[in-house]
Amino acid sequence: MFFGEVKTKDSENGILSTSLMLDENGLKIKIKKGTLINKKIINLLLENKIQYITCAKLEKNDVDENLAVHKISKQLINKKNSNLKLSTATQGRCNILSKINGLLKFDPQQLLSINSITDEIGVASLKPYSLIKKDQIVASIKAIPFGINKNILQKIEKASIECLQILPFQNLNVHLIQTKNENTPDKILKKTVLVTEKRLLSLNLKKIVNKICDHNVKSLSKIIQNSIEEGANIILVFGVSAICDINDIIPQALRVNNGTLVRLGMPVEPGNLMLLGQIHNSNKTIPFIGMPGCARSQKENGVDWILWRLFCGLDICNEDINEMGNGGLL
Repeated sequence: MFFGEVKTKDSENGILSTSLMLDENGLKIKIKKGTLINKKIINLLLENKIQYITCAKLEKNDVDENLAVHKISKQLINKKNSNLKLSTATQGRCNILSKINGLLKFDPQQLLSINSITDEIGVASLKPYSLIKKDQIVASIKAIPFGINKNILQKIEKASIECLQILPFQNLNVHLIQTKNENTPDKILKKTVLVTEKRLLSLNLKKIVNKICDHNVKSLSKIIQNSIEEGANIILVFGVSAICDINDIIPQALRVNNGTLVRLGMPVEPGNLMLLGQIHNSNKTIPFIGMPGCARSQKENGVDWILWRLFCGLDICNEDINEMGNGGLL
């Protein structure tokens, strides 16, 4: 691609490198950066006494910036049920937007590979596993020069295939259990229900089953068993106090119900004192979360990051939670 200063009279089919304000019949008009220079514009430039102009000219193997970013964007969402759509490419930029509410999923190493091919294209995205709203921009692809060599473009397209996806939220049967003692105010129990319902509304929640029991292993184990029998898809438990040991009341009640402890504690603050477990019942596994005290507030915390993934049907392992420490100070 040629880029430089040329005589205005020789600039036809060049691409304007910067926006210009020109006089035309006594009126001020703007010629935008990236405009393809034609004879009319040449005459207007000369009328404004502009004898030289800086522009770009595409050569045989160059692809126009807008077509290039469109091609790359198309490959990035070239996945069955990606739930993504493209904006119109303009000024060398194409945005990728979500068709639904959901969770952004991609491999960061694939994105790194794409951006490592050349510095002439930049693919910027939100972080993986970000909560996404319908029509929200999740990625933006920008061409730096006005044209991209077709061989380089082909490499980027190949590396971009099936990179981005929005996972939809599932309609889960959620059971919320709160334990209490003689000192537990009713207003705390009611507030927790309202906050939890609001937290889950954006995750396609249709209904939540609320239960209260005494803060002891026997009472909690029994009510957990009832939820299992009632077809709960996920069980959330708020204790009178935060879980501070694997032998505390909530993890004990989990084990009584054939549950296993995946994790106690996470490197996200607020949200450190979260418990993640699983209950194995016939042919299905029920996620079980011992909720941290901070989840009685609407403010985002570590348990939100867990819930977002579970509501999309994703499994969560220790490594996943360890990786949450990067950016985990909220």
